[in-house]
Amino acid sequence: MNTAATATKESLCEAIRNCGSDDEAFFGYPVKEDGLFLQQDPDEFASFVEYLASNFPPSKLSIDIGIAAGGNTKFVRDYYPVEKTIILDIGQHPRHGHWPRIKKQVRTDIILEIIDDSHAPHVREKLLPYAGKIDYAFVDGDHSYRGLKQDIFLMKELLMPGAVMTLHDTHAVEDCNRVFEELKHSEDFELLKNFVSRFGISVWRYTGKGKSTVGYLNRRFGWGRL
Repeated sequence: MNTAATATKESLCEAIRNCGSDDEAFFGYPVKEDGLFLQQDPDEFASFVEYLASNFPPSKLSIDIGIAAGGNTKFVRDYYPVEKTIILDIGQHPRHGHWPRIKKQVRTDIILEIIDDSHAPHVREKLLPYAGKIDYAFVDGDHSYRGLKQDIFLMKELLMPGAVMTLHDTHAVEDCNRVFEELKHSEDFELLKNFVSRFGISVWRYTGKGKSTVGYLNRRFGWGRL
């Protein structure tokens, strides 16, 4: 069944609620023990998924940084086709134990799974064979100012020109919003869409037009212009 072809914002909102949240009181829809533990606002996430599925060709190689239980990874791929996926997560979220179960349901070929710190030099070494080959990224890991910048500097090394990058919590978290404002002035990224109902999901295109290279201080400390 081609779920992307039949998806509407209304049907996506319903599907999100049916999949279950991480916390009913906080997110506004029930937790389901066999669900996805989504950490998303239904209206905001539905608008994003509909936009992604309707406006971009299927991804050949993607990366998710920060998956928690993996519900977001699973849900997106139900509607936006992704051939191959790289998973990068530190493995410390309280719901991460659900990932082995949810992983079996994800419609993609997970070619590399790294449970480690995305900022570690040895993690970058594992990812360098994919430099310039990734066409879609969902970044929802470190929500600190420097940490998010480190993740974006890593993306600059891995994304191909024209790739799509999504950032989560760019409205709700002050440090993420600060990075969001800086990123709007980057030559390497173009803001395509910003969904703001509650948390903020921003969608960017990597242009690769910037002349600066990613150096040690960018990677190690998140210093420098994006």
